[in-house]
Amino acid sequence: MLRRRSFWIAAAAVAYTAFAALRASGGHGPAWLALLGLPALLALGFRWVERPPRGEDRIEPAARRAAAVCLTGAAMLAAARSGPSGLALIALGNLGAAAAAMAALVGLARIAGLGGLLEPPPSTRRLDAAAFASLFWTVAVALPAVSAVAPARAADLDPLLVHYATSAASLGSLTVTLVALARVRIARRLELGVADRVEAALLLSATALAVGVAAAFVGVASPEAILPVTSAIAAVCVALCTVAADAAKVSRALRLTLAIAALATPPALLAVYAVHEAPRGDLGLRGAPQSSIGVAVFGACAICALAGLAAPALARRFAPEGARWLGAFDAATRAAMNPEPEAALETALAALREASDAGTAGQAPPALYLLSPPERVTVDRAGYAHSEPAQVPARLIELAQIEPERVLRVEAAEAVEVRRPEVRPLLAWLAERDVGVVALVNDAEGPIGALAIPRGRRASPMTLEEVSGLRAVADRLGAVIAVSAMLSGSRGREVAARREAEERAREVSRLERAVAQSAGRFRAIAGLLARPARAAAYSPAARAALEQLERLGAAGGPVTLLTAPGIDAVAWGAVVHLSSARVAGPLAIVDGAAPAPEAFAQAFARARGGSPERDGAAPAAGSEDTPRALALWRDPDSSPIEAARGGTLLILDAQALSPEVQSYLGAALPDDVGLVVAVPQTVDALVATGQMSERLADRLGDRAVALPSLASRAEDLRALALDHLARIGVRLRGRPFGLDLRALQAVLDHPWPGNDAEMGAVLLRAALMAEGDVVGEKELAAIGFAPQAAPSERPEAVGSEARRARRRRAGKAG
Repeated sequence: MLRRRSFWIAAAAVAYTAFAALRASGGHGPAWLALLGLPALLALGFRWVERPPRGEDRIEPAARRAAAVCLTGAAMLAAARSGPSGLALIALGNLGAAAAAMAALVGLARIAGLGGLLEPPPSTRRLDAAAFASLFWTVAVALPAVSAVAPARAADLDPLLVHYATSAASLGSLTVTLVALARVRIARRLELGVADRVEAALLLSATALAVGVAAAFVGVASPEAILPVTSAIAAVCVALCTVAADAAKVSRALRLTLAIAALATPPALLAVYAVHEAPRGDLGLRGAPQSSIGVAVFGACAICALAGLAAPALARRFAPEGARWLGAFDAATRAAMNPEPEAALETALAALREASDAGTAGQAPPALYLLSPPERVTVDRAGYAHSEPAQVPARLIELAQIEPERVLRVEAAEAVEVRRPEVRPLLAWLAERDVGVVALVNDAEGPIGALAIPRGRRASPMTLEEVSGLRAVADRLGAVIAVSAMLSGSRGREVAARREAEERAREVSRLERAVAQSAGRFRAIAGLLARPARAAAYSPAARAALEQLERLGAAGGPVTLLTAPGIDAVAWGAVVHLSSARVAGPLAIVDGAAPAPEAFAQAFARARGGSPERDGAAPAAGSEDTPRALALWRDPDSSPIEAARGGTLLILDAQALSPEVQSYLGAALPDDVGLVVAVPQTVDALVATGQMSERLADRLGDRAVALPSLASRAEDLRALALDHLARIGVRLRGRPFGLDLRALQAVLDHPWPGNDAEMGAVLLRAALMAEGDVVGEKELAAIGFAPQAAPSERPEAVGSEARRARRRRAGKAG
């Protein structure tokens, strides 16, 4: 605002006038306050009348500019009156009053409506009133100006002519303003917002004129001194009413101002009259002493204070229809805030019914028309709701949608029925139901109904303040209906959700049982696979290996099994799986030395429900150069990694896998799959000889466990042999085999370079040769088995001593 050139021009004009008053008063008096304070007040006024930075602006720019000029003129008049009465200051003051009066009339011609069906008549936009008022002020400004500039030429003029011209111009401009206001009020009385603004401006101007004339009559000031001020005040009231952002607030402020003026003006004027008559000693109190002036003034002030307290109550009496509908709309809005939608709807309609003429002379009650389902909702005198089928014309909804506040008034429709024939059927529909106002009820998606208020015996159209109150009721009812629909829908969704939740709960329970059964099966299978490693673990080597494997399995990282030829790595890998957190998952076993990798891929595909006839395993992602084995591992329908999801992947002879597969394992193994590999040498040795990929070696790390050979498990040989024979006998004859002492001694003396594989094969062949249930030395000899010394046992004495030591340990373990 401070960057606008128009403000600085206006501030300069006011400052010039104040400086002239200060110079005329010799540098003393209130002119200093005018020089310092009026530009600041003018800045506040300019800020108030300028366009708001956000939101929609319905005020025409011409009206805002006129309001700024009006404030500037009023400030010039105030600045001129701060100095002594001189011709130059009278001319400047009259110029300010003239600018204020004509600017107010220009703003009145540019007053903006809210749109809708009604359009402003062209006659109300003419500037003839401003031009006519300028004739009065031209004389009132020219006479003192000529007398001040050229006193010699104006010497023959009677000084009273200046006062008469000022008084006549003030009264003339006030009269023109009142006539212009009355004309606009008659022509635009049905336009929402316009009627409120014009009526407020008319009443305020009339009040200002009445107060000014009364003040001049009682001698507060001379007419030429007080009437220009009255004219400027009326002009400022008109200008502010035309640019006020909310016309409803203008109506409320008007009622309060009129109430205060009606109650406080008589005692205030009486007190002023008393002050003026006090020096003469005649207060009209029949010889009352001079000291009674204080009592009179104090009494007037007390009456004005009481008037301020009683003004709000009197202001309500000035409201349209005696504030009957305003109170009803407020009550209905509060009633619609009931948390129960049905009760809120009933109490809101009941509050509107109390304010209407329903029940008298056959008047219809307020009704709520719903669009879906099409029905009409009313309440009776007892407050109970009644519904009946009813259809609202679609055209009525369309017209109400474009009206200000989405409220269609019958008076507005009647005013345009001549030039808009489509409105006539709607008027007939409204007249048949005695509807005076229809407010559209919307939700977030659009119109859902219409609130109809009966016309009854009302003669005047609804004001903007009443329409805004009705809009608030309709919005609240829209929220109530939306909540009711949401509750109804939520109940249906709740029933469906409960039914679905029960079905889901049953499905979850079934799946949990299935998962528990699968986990139990996986655990049982892993337990069977781990049995050979746990069945005979008495030796220190076997116990140490088991403890180390269980510790590494619980840690969760990859584990490397260093296996000598013939050791059953599956059993030891199963021990790792059973010790891990993934014990409930599957244990997938892959033989890296298998000649046809497609075999285990097809097995996994069948187990997962896939199709094994996809050319063995076509590459799922990759080019034709992608190795076939790598494609098997990448295919989600055949990959062992997918088969081991949530469990452990055990790879036997991992060094036999292709380098591509090894690198893929090292990079693509997911976190939910444990890894156990069995290799014949350490990882570093395999990497050095090129048998293992460095990526897989980095993945495995140094978590390696050397599985004990049978040569280091002398304490376990007897139990291992008997366990083998028991399982062999059950499979062959349905009962376990035994082992005599000589055969046991031969088993204990043998170094078993082939470890588990060799012992299993020897005992199986011997069991096949046995005629009874005991395997003896004869059966062992029949298959060509003879105990051999270990390679390191060269002297016979050393071998005999070692065999005796093994027999002693085996005897203790047995």
